[in-house]
Amino acid sequence: MTLPFIRVKGNRASPPRVSALSRPFWDALDEGRFLVSECADCSRLSFPPRSFCPQCSSQNIGWREISGRGKLYSLTTVHAGPPDLMANGPYSGAIIDLEENVRLVTSWLGAPDAPLDSPVQLVVTRFDDGCLFAARSV
Repeated sequence: MTLPFIRVKGNRASPPRVSALSRPFWDALDEGRFLVSECADCSRLSFPPRSFCPQCSSQNIGWREISGRGKLYSLTTVHAGPPDLMANGPYSGAIIDLEENVRLVTSWLGAPDAPLDSPVQLVVTRFDDGCLFAARSV
């Protein structure tokens, strides 16, 4: 499933450090796909990508593409933070529970008063210098 793309002018305020471990994730995100780590021994999914399973400690880890659909678990608006992140004023962050039983923290592009448990979709935000991901209401 390809996630929606949203074009954002300018560079990312805080570009990620891409490692050998995380490169497949970032390459897939650039194509509109969202990957999580999957343990080949116990099937546990985890994010961010890991080299070992947080459930059984196995190092037999692979990748799984997920839908990017889920529900809003928590939402906040940040009014004071690092200067790079505050350049465009307050920003919102959310905790999302994805359908595949993965919980993650991300930028929020929806209404700041969105109801908890409402359906959400991950999106790819394409900046001049690369991609990030965010969530918005469905």
